[in-house]
Amino acid sequence: MTDTLLLDSKALIALFDGDRGVARIMASAPRVAVPAVVCGEIDAGTQGETARAREEREAFSELLAMPNVSVLPVTRTTGSFYARVFAYSHSVGRPIPTNDVWIAAAVLETAGILCTDDRHLLSLPLVRTIRYR
Repeated sequence: MTDTLLLDSKALIALFDGDRGVARIMASAPRVAVPAVVCGEIDAGTQGETARAREEREAFSELLAMPNVSVLPVTRTTGSFYARVFAYSHSVGRPIPTNDVWIAAAVLETAGILCTDDRHLLSLPLVRTIRYR
């Protein structure tokens, strides 16, 4: 396995729901990273004061506080990879959602592997992925 395992929103939500597949994959990774755009998706999804929203915010904070977990910022280099993924998905006639393009760009920038179950991301041959289900 690569040195850096990236998590998308679907993997994080599965982890929060107790998915053992995500936890197993994470346990074998020396470094885990969450792209900044995924942080925004999780933050947006945990707005409000329901018990579930509070639990997920707490679980996310605990995850980000782990010593082997980091947040990947969007950089100029990320933007270059974004352009590459965007161009590819349009050239094959399968454009993917904007946030997924940013996530794919982060994976390419780090030369990492993405833990996901997202069909858009799994369909990109440019991006190394591992399914948690």
